[in-house]
Amino acid sequence: MKVFNYIQKHIYGLDKRKIFLLGFYLSFLFVMTLAMILDMSIENYVDAYVEMFFIVLTLFSILYYQYNTNIDIAIYSIVIIATLTTYALLVSNNYNISVFHSIVPLGYFLLFSLKRSLLYTVIHQCIVIAIYGYGYYAYPEHPFLHDMAMIVATMMASLMIILFGIVYHLAVENSYHLLEKSNRQKEILLKEIHHRVKNNLNIVSSMLGLQMLREDDEKIKYIFEKNKSRIHSIALVHEILYKHQDFEKINIYDYLNQLSFALVQTQDTEMKVHIDTYKKTYLSFDLVLKLGIITNELIVNSMKYAFHEKRLEIYIHLEEEEEFYIYSYKDNDSRYIDIENLQKKESLGLKLVEMMVEQMETTLVVDNHSGLNYTIKVPKNVC
Repeated sequence: MKVFNYIQKHIYGLDKRKIFLLGFYLSFLFVMTLAMILDMSIENYVDAYVEMFFIVLTLFSILYYQYNTNIDIAIYSIVIIATLTTYALLVSNNYNISVFHSIVPLGYFLLFSLKRSLLYTVIHQCIVIAIYGYGYYAYPEHPFLHDMAMIVATMMASLMIILFGIVYHLAVENSYHLLEKSNRQKEILLKEIHHRVKNNLNIVSSMLGLQMLREDDEKIKYIFEKNKSRIHSIALVHEILYKHQDFEKINIYDYLNQLSFALVQTQDTEMKVHIDTYKKTYLSFDLVLKLGIITNELIVNSMKYAFHEKRLEIYIHLEEEEEFYIYSYKDNDSRYIDIENLQKKESLGLKLVEMMVEQMETTLVVDNHSGLNYTIKVPKNVC
């Protein structure tokens, strides 16, 4: 079960050509290795050495693909290797009748277009017929090459395999196009949903901004400003999803960078936010939303209480361990802060942070070492 889960995890997200290519490589290596072992056991060393040679050639092809990552070169490499193998085994087997060469065209129908597959199949079959024709005249006493019943049966088997390849190719292409069409429709729908949600949240934010302009009380204005930033942190997630193709994962670096930039723009004082995370870390929509709300509250809190610093410095760090994501936040506030009293404060911002942490099924660790530090260790199984 673990093997299948591992394979599924590594092929998830690959396009059909890469999946078929991977299948072709693995199938060919498995069949050739099994054939080599069997030939060795019956002391058929000629065939065994031929199979060993093409196994090594296939492994070199895989290594080259790992460095080059050109799928077209990889496809032609394995197809050529598999096709040459059939020719070599026909000759080394003294032209004995085999259906192995008839199976190779299935690979053509999986990896190429229908027209190209048919062309390569015709060329391949012509070469096979030429090899058998040479054997027919070179070995007049050959027991199989002069057995018409065996030749007709082989031809029928080859024809059936080719017809199956054509039908399978058409079925796969049809299913793929239908799925692609369905995905495009869903993508358009999801984009529209995220766009509308973002716009609606921006309207709410604008309404709060208009209401804030009518207030004279600075405390009330501050409350409106905080709520605007909270709404913006949520709207930003939908905006990023609207602009990208993947609706399940969000680049956490881009999100935190845009969120912190928007908050910095609201301040007159000098401040800098340092985001230390791998720039290609993608997290789920739900996790990014929670971390965004937490980050928004912590940055706003730092801007409120660390205003006396000449230059406010904020450090956000996210690292990935085997089973956890570790999020940490700190600022350069030099004041002494009583952690116990801080956690007892009836602040809406801190309550929101605690609520998000609770939903992530983890705990928030706060310390006052060289500034105020918040650390959250999020289990991956709840993301």
